[in-house]
Amino acid sequence: MQAIAFLRQQHGEAKSAFHKIEAASPAQRGALWEKLRPELTLHEQIEERHLYGPVAREVQRDRVLSDWEATHEHEVQEAESLIREIDGLRPSEDRWLETVKQLRTALEAHIRKEEQEIWPRIEQVWSGPRLEEAGRQMQTMTSEHARTGR
Repeated sequence: MQAIAFLRQQHGEAKSAFHKIEAASPAQRGALWEKLRPELTLHEQIEERHLYGPVAREVQRDRVLSDWEATHEHEVQEAESLIREIDGLRPSEDRWLETVKQLRTALEAHIRKEEQEIWPRIEQVWSGPRLEEAGRQMQTMTSEHARTGR
């Protein structure tokens, strides 16, 4: 599967998982979060390792793409801060759900920028075979993570 299609699919899965968490009872929220949390972390690692890092190194003539890696890292740090805050609260607390919603909102803004601004530029500078190879690498990393838990 092509890299952008792979990541777009993951975005859809994450959005769905957030909606399930928000609709769940307090007793169900924790288990749903425990499933989503590592998927978010893995997604960001996949993006950095197999898309944004290589693009920044290979496409330096496009300032938007070469600068995106740093922007992406900053936004990931903000998300990780919210994740740590969520992990420090109990799913039954109102503040827990408020923070999950805050994280979802931040990630939705991040996703919009990726899907509307960054990915179309990447598709212009990377060939179809290059995007396919990155997609294979992403799938391999995901499979390895599922197999080993790391």
